[in-house]
Amino acid sequence: MGTGGDSHNTFNISTTASIIGSSLLLIAKHGNRASTSKSGSADLLNNMQPRAPQIARIRPDTIADLYSHTNYGFLFAPVFHPGMRHVAPIRRQLPWRTIFNLLGPLANPVDLRSDPSQPSLLEARMIGVARKDIGPVFAHALHLAGTRKALVVCGDEELDEISCAGDTLCWRISPDPTDPTGVRTITEHFRLHPRDFGLPAHPLSDVSPGKEPAENAAILSRILNGEVPDDDPILHFVLINAAALFVVSGICDADTSNMGPGDDGQVITERGPGGGRWKEGVRRARWAIKSGAAAREWAKFVEVTNKFNE
Repeated sequence: MGTGGDSHNTFNISTTASIIGSSLLLIAKHGNRASTSKSGSADLLNNMQPRAPQIARIRPDTIADLYSHTNYGFLFAPVFHPGMRHVAPIRRQLPWRTIFNLLGPLANPVDLRSDPSQPSLLEARMIGVARKDIGPVFAHALHLAGTRKALVVCGDEELDEISCAGDTLCWRISPDPTDPTGVRTITEHFRLHPRDFGLPAHPLSDVSPGKEPAENAAILSRILNGEVPDDDPILHFVLINAAALFVVSGICDADTSNMGPGDDGQVITERGPGGGRWKEGVRRARWAIKSGAAAREWAKFVEVTNKFNE
């Protein structure tokens, strides 16, 4: 999840990347309607065709049933944080970021624990921030909360995604390989560039259409259906962010691959900044789309949420 409010009006990258990630990972995407952009994650999903998921029906009492049917979960913020309804109307009237842009990504409902010393149910997290100076603050907050795997990112353009246009500042939390107890973590700071993913850079103007939610939903559907050309800038933008999800989760560190039909098993072992196998992440993200694995998880998500009672 990103903090939002970066004013770039890019396509819904993190939401699309999270759906692609569900092909291989159990995903808990925390999101809301737009407050400082034209198309929030919830707005996007509510406009999906031919049938939209019923995201408001995903509640604490239905979430276990959801994950028994699909790897994908969208946690609609107003359902899990009902007290926020008092500030939502005011947020929509303000044309700038507020403190709630910062709190949202840190308040994923799956990670709510009364005792921070207990292990998190979230094995790995990825958060985008729209200001470079708060990147290390977020990384430290996640460290204090006991997070063992996380990636905090901020594009050089003050973008709350991994940028497709140039450098991205990254803060990665991972287990300390020198600690035999497996308790300690380390935080590394480095930069990523599209070339580290084996992809060309694209100016943000190519991926910032500023479209309405229904138009973005149509783009998402075409991506999931494999109808977007391999050299499409928005697809590349999605691929590098989905790749990062796979890398931070740890699955790209495996030297063997058996994802399913369509997987050639040719693991890319090259490591880039921060020791990540970013190109292997892209290989897995491309497989998720071309094999239809991501589309199948999405279809199951839509089906099961429409069966939940209101």
